[in-house]
Amino acid sequence: MRQLRLLIILAFLGAGHLAWPQQAATGWLSLGEFYELVNEHHPIARQATLLNTRGGLAVNLARGAFDPKLVSDFNRKNFDGKNYYDIWNTYVQVPTLLNVDLKAGYERNKGLYLSPENTVPVDGLYYAGVSVPVGQGLIRNERTIGLQKGKYEALAFENEANNVLNNLFLDANYAYWWWYENHMKREAMQTNLRLIRQRFEGVRQGAISGENATIDSVEMLIQVQQWSNELREAELNLQNSTLLMQNFVWVDSLDVVALRPYPEDSTVAPDLDSYLDWALANHPDLKKLNIESNVLELDRKLSSDQLKPVIDVNYNMLFAGQNDLEIANYDNNYKLGVDFVFPLLLRKERAKLKIVKIKQQEYDLKITQKNREVINKIQQSYNKVYTLEEMIDQQREMQVNYERMLQAELTKFENGESSIFLINSRENKKLQGQIKLIELEAKYNRSLGELKWATGKLYEEIGGVE
Repeated sequence: MRQLRLLIILAFLGAGHLAWPQQAATGWLSLGEFYELVNEHHPIARQATLLNTRGGLAVNLARGAFDPKLVSDFNRKNFDGKNYYDIWNTYVQVPTLLNVDLKAGYERNKGLYLSPENTVPVDGLYYAGVSVPVGQGLIRNERTIGLQKGKYEALAFENEANNVLNNLFLDANYAYWWWYENHMKREAMQTNLRLIRQRFEGVRQGAISGENATIDSVEMLIQVQQWSNELREAELNLQNSTLLMQNFVWVDSLDVVALRPYPEDSTVAPDLDSYLDWALANHPDLKKLNIESNVLELDRKLSSDQLKPVIDVNYNMLFAGQNDLEIANYDNNYKLGVDFVFPLLLRKERAKLKIVKIKQQEYDLKITQKNREVINKIQQSYNKVYTLEEMIDQQREMQVNYERMLQAELTKFENGESSIFLINSRENKKLQGQIKLIELEAKYNRSLGELKWATGKLYEEIGGVE
């Protein structure tokens, strides 16, 4: 009987050393490595990269309004065998940021019935000049505003790409830590169940030899059956969490089943103030509203400028023939035109300006509301992380006490003052506490990911979109 008790005690003592398997040299997957795999291969991550590419094209699209243009017009009329006219005008037009258009061209016209305004020297007429809007459109105009909008559109695409990654990594974070939790549970249960079965075999042999009561072997059998079912459930959860992981690892040559989680030490309390400051300046939802508000400000400036009259001055110096390309007589050889347009009531322009101002007020309210939502969400996530950190510390202390209680029960059993039932009860508490600690650690890391997501910076785990 004494030898049997000693074997049982040694089996219990071995559980403390074998609860966690030794780290293997290969086959580990950390959260950072997992994020890199997701960022490099996941279709949604690739979509985020395409959004960034579209942003660059949006700027090029807006810059296209400043591209020089080559224009050529040719008109001919023949009737009843007569050449009424040939009118040919070719010019190059160069837009500028100040909405001043530079223009240079060549005009050559002929015919029996050419109108006086189209009459030019035999060798044609060269001209060079400018078109200047001295009223509406000199500083603020569709082209310059469009370019600024294009730059904001590029920022919007970049922000949307980061937001897509932020949401993708939140799902990936959940998958990783669910996989970690089930992996650790399965390993803990496998190790402890192996020791429980060894003890059961010892108790069963003792019952056969008559050294202890048969009911003790029944008690140990129940312990084996209980933790066998717990292990089956853990293996099922591990299979399902592995399948979820495979939704994020788009690498055919990488077998997630053969990998084990490698948790990095992240139980460092985050700084709430730094998270709040970062979120108010960089949160994707807030940046989206701020970008849209900035675009509205451009619309307001353009609408305000449209209250001015349109006064376009067109001036061209004229040169007759290829040998007359000089500007000595520019005061005699020129073409001048002035276009003037001004709506008398300005109802359309004033209404448009008021609409833009109302939209700006709406966006100010949206930004205020979103600021509060972001701050409260971060505070909630931070409270959860902080509380879980305290719970983990408490659970670790409880594990030490569970171990002490189990050792005390083993000592009593050695002295004949305890039973298999009480030892199993102490062991169950210890194993349940071990499982609870795994759950808390996984929950803490999931909550830490939620905090980074709520702050809008989870995508920075891999440096954003390049």
